[in-house]
Amino acid sequence: MFSSAMSALLVLLLASVVPACAAGSGADTSTVPVRHPVEIAYDQAVAAAASADWEACLDATRRALALAPGQPALQRRHAEALAQLGRSDEAMQDLRALVGWGVEVKLADFELLAPLHGHADWPQLLAAVEAALAPQGTPGLSFTMPVADLVPEGICHDPVDDVFYVSSVARRKILRVARDGTASDFIASGAHGYLAGLGVAVDAQRRRLWAVSTAQADDGLFDAATVATSAVHVFDLDTGSLLWRHVTAQRDSLGFNDVCVLPDGGGAVAVSDRGQVLRFGPDGGAPVALTAPGAMPGANGLCVGPRGDCLYVSAYLLGIMRVDLGDGVISAAAVPGADFTTSGVDGLYLLPDGTGLIAVQNFLGLDRVARFRLRADGLVDDCRVLTARQEMFVDPTTGALAADGFHFIADSYVSPFYGREDKAVLTGFGRTRVMRIGLE
Repeated sequence: MFSSAMSALLVLLLASVVPACAAGSGADTSTVPVRHPVEIAYDQAVAAAASADWEACLDATRRALALAPGQPALQRRHAEALAQLGRSDEAMQDLRALVGWGVEVKLADFELLAPLHGHADWPQLLAAVEAALAPQGTPGLSFTMPVADLVPEGICHDPVDDVFYVSSVARRKILRVARDGTASDFIASGAHGYLAGLGVAVDAQRRRLWAVSTAQADDGLFDAATVATSAVHVFDLDTGSLLWRHVTAQRDSLGFNDVCVLPDGGGAVAVSDRGQVLRFGPDGGAPVALTAPGAMPGANGLCVGPRGDCLYVSAYLLGIMRVDLGDGVISAAAVPGADFTTSGVDGLYLLPDGTGLIAVQNFLGLDRVARFRLRADGLVDDCRVLTARQEMFVDPTTGALAADGFHFIADSYVSPFYGREDKAVLTGFGRTRVMRIGLE
């Protein structure tokens, strides 16, 4: 999800106040400033640019890109430093790569790129920006939700019963949806203390459904005693009964976002506003911190790697990161110098054969489903866009892998819902379409 829990991150990589907690320990409710190394390097680049120290700016952005390959704002800053140093051909090379990533960027508006305006290839570069934003691929319709104004955010597929489970932000429920779009409530609105519905994940082997939900001030759905809480629910898939739940304390102000099932039957939960991943055991109880707070800015979609020994996690603005499930060590998933971006990933999934990741990206005009190839060493070395920027797309969020392809929420209306001025308005968000795209 990209909503209020994420909106503070739009001004790239700002410092935040997060709870102190070491990886592998229980969650600590104290608060201390925690800054990611990329945040620090970015701020150094900005400071160097302000004093026209372009060599220092170049060095800082280079260091930041080594930690977050393919990060669009860092790539642009790197090009600006090169342009100011008179290295126009290198700057143009950076910008061609940036444009090729498919992000929406108005290059002509950045004053520090002015030295490039006289470059012979500048007009072609501006034309390439527009061309890169054209629709790609042709997804088919899986089904249309039979109920309007759900503002669905999460979706998963149960291969045993061949049905989908869809979470609703606005109606605070989970729906069970058949292939033909016929739907019924898996849980009713607000049942078991379910909040605004976000990530869901099926454990087909153990017949469980994991679900995370959260209460934010701009939901307009919750009273003062509930705002700033989140919950994990685990249900029996076959009976619909609640097996266990964990609700956070309001003082901790944790914004749970997404969830995936771990090899041991537990679950990993992304906490966006704390830049952290928590780990729950199969039978509940208090979580432990898999990563320290602030280590995963904007933590969002996540999935287990092909060998079961790591997680791939979307640090929303930085890109996809790898987290070792044993020691919590974090590293960039993309190869150094990647000519694609893994930023802006909402839903993230491992292909059944373990050869790649499927991602829904919804930042900086990407609005696409992409397939990222995994090398034998687990690094991402290639990106192929399956579909992008279709007319019906309004905040595509998450998806579900099935035997016939990837099914994804095309028009969630999450941003308009969270951004509405009158919080009493709960209509006007349409009947969401779930689209399907092949994996080849």
